Amino acid sequence: MGKRIYIGRHAKSSWAQPGMADHDRPLNDRGLNDAPAMAKLLHNAGHPIEMVISSTARRAKTTASFIAHEYGLELVTESKLYHGDPDDYIDALSTVPEQIKAVALFGHNPGITLIANEIQRNITPNIPTCGIIVAEMDDQISWTEAQWSNMKLIQILTPKDPAL
Repeated sequence: MGKRIYIGRHAKSSWAQPGMADHDRPLNDRGLNDAPAMAKLLHNAGHPIEMVISSTARRAKTTASFIAHEYGLELVTESKLYHGDPDDYIDALSTVPEQIKAVALFGHNPGITLIANEIQRNITPNIPTCGIIVAEMDDQISWTEAQWSNMKLIQILTPKDPAL
């Protein structure tokens, strides 16, 4: 197995408070159910996450915190991932220490769907909330040299997967 990259879209957020700043929106009840379920699914399936990086937005941080907690990891935040484009995620990957072999990044659409389609052309029109792209890259490629073109899509996990 090569280096693993998990790229997740935040779980379903709440729109219950009109006028709340987008950055501050929390997860709704469905999101608070889906995020820990996806964390357990990843962990129970043996996915080896060693580092979790999240957008600074509340809904992304909350989603990512369930993953970090499930794996006993600290959550790292990166402001570029807040509505970041695929290049911002590549920039975040370039900061991963070389001894890390599996990293998870959490952010927002449309960036997450764009990334899925960068890794494998025309794979999906939309990554749903709490969906997670699983990709792999050769061990010999350093994080600073990571590009979507040198990754292979392994799977896309969603909260509607039968394993949940």
